[in-house]
This record gives sequence, structure tokens and C-alpha cells, in this order.
Amino acid sequence: MKTTPKNGRRAGALVAVAAASLALTACGGGDQKLLNDGTLVVAMSGEFQPFSHFEGDQLTGFDYDIAVAIAEELELELETQTGAFDSLIQGVKSDRYDVLIASMTPTEERDEQVDFTDPYYLSGATVFVTNDSDCQDPTQMDSPVIGVASGTTYESFLNEQDWVGEIRTFTSDITALEDTEVGRLDGGMTDRLVGLYQIDQADRDLRACGEPLYTEEPAFAVREGNTELVDELNAALATIIEDGTYAEISEKWFGQNILESSSGQPADDAEQTSGD
Repeated sequence: MKTTPKNGRRAGALVAVAAASLALTACGGGDQKLLNDGTLVVAMSGEFQPFSHFEGDQLTGFDYDIAVAIAEELELELETQTGAFDSLIQGVKSDRYDVLIASMTPTEERDEQVDFTDPYYLSGATVFVTNDSDCQDPTQMDSPVIGVASGTTYESFLNEQDWVGEIRTFTSDITALEDTEVGRLDGGMTDRLVGLYQIDQADRDLRACGEPLYTEEPAFAVREGNTELVDELNAALATIIEDGTYAEISEKWFGQNILESSSGQPADDAEQTSGD
């Protein structure tokens, strides 16, 4: 559906958005900013609850809501598509998508293939274990079998760690957490927010083992060289942060503004999860 500007938006922001819309819909050969005039084609995995997942046949989640808000700011119709996380970059390179709003962290290898925007949230990479595990620090586990989603920064990180016994890859982080819960794995590594959401919403018999091993700042990704689209996405992101839209979306899914906190700890569960 075609989105429309919000009531009460400042005149200056409206002018900037209108200019952005005109720039983005300009097409022509290698300088094409969008695949289709008037439409922003956004891709995400659809398997990274609560960032992107399906409720029935409806795609939803934090990343989806951010995509809706960004398209609205740019006065563009939103088209969403999903694909395996490790296939998304190739989809941008093959001109199947305009932008990935897919909780993707910039890395040196990825930056050689796509261009990234400013970060749009902060979180931490965490190992989750069953509640009866004696794990307090994953780096002190005895050659554990760790599950992880294929093509993620978590997989790259684990490949460099000498404390890991075996790495098993899955198409989604949720599957890795499910296999951890039933005892097929010693732990599953994913975004702290994702794991805590699964514990809270899916009532999984899991807990975080220690603090995040490192923090991340995911960003949107576009085709390499599409700098005008990067600029316009950055402007749209800055606007939804300034006008409070971003905070509303973040509070809806996490109970806190995840742009400002890397703890990955839901506000309502702070006492319960502290020290894990």
C-alpha cells in the first residue's frame, strides 16, 4: 500500500522527504537508485524473530516496522521480500532488492560487496544455554557444540575461537535455539535480543550464558555504489529517530530504545536477567 506523510510533521522535513522521493525515483542505467519507480523493495530473512518473522502469512517484526516507517518517510510504496540470510547480499547484487533491512552487521568482507547506511540499533552477540547448564562464561566451556545461523557474524566469530569444539550451522537462529533447548547442542549463539525474546515470548527453557561476547551495530545494506540511496536512507532514518517513530517501534518490540542500549535486556525483565 502507498504510505502517506504523518500529520504534524515539520515543513522542513516534508521538503526533504519530497526531494528524496524525486531523487530516489530517478532511473537510468547504472545510476538507477530504485529497481522500480515509486517502490522500495526491502528484503529480510523472515526467520529472525522478533526482528523479522511471520505470523500466519503476514511478515512482521522490528525490521519490518522500520521498513514501513522508512518507506513512508520517502513517500514510496513498500514491497517486502524474504530469503535465507546468507543469500541476501547476493540478492542485492543481483538487483532483486533495493535494500536489506535485515539486522546485518557491516564487516570488511560484506563492505566489499554492498554499501551500508548508518547503524540503526545496538545489541550483543550472546551464547544461550539450557537453564540446567552450569555455564557462566561460554569461553570456559569444555569444547562445546555451538549452533549458529549460517552466514552470520556469529559463525565467523566462532570459527576464530579455540574454545569451541564444534560449530553446527542452521538456516535460522531460532532453529539453533530450539536444538539447544532439546539438548542437541551445548549452546546457541545469536543476538541477545533475539534469545531473550524467545525465552520471554516462546517460553524456552534457556538463559543467557554470561555477558555478550561482543557488541554489534547493524545497518541497512544497498547495492555497492548506490550512494544516493544510502544518503536518502540515512536522512529517513534520522527523521524517524528525531520524530519519535523509531522509539515507538522499539518500545513495541523490546520495551526499550535499542538504539541507545547494547545490553539487549528488556526493561521489564532487567532484574530477572541481570548477571546471566
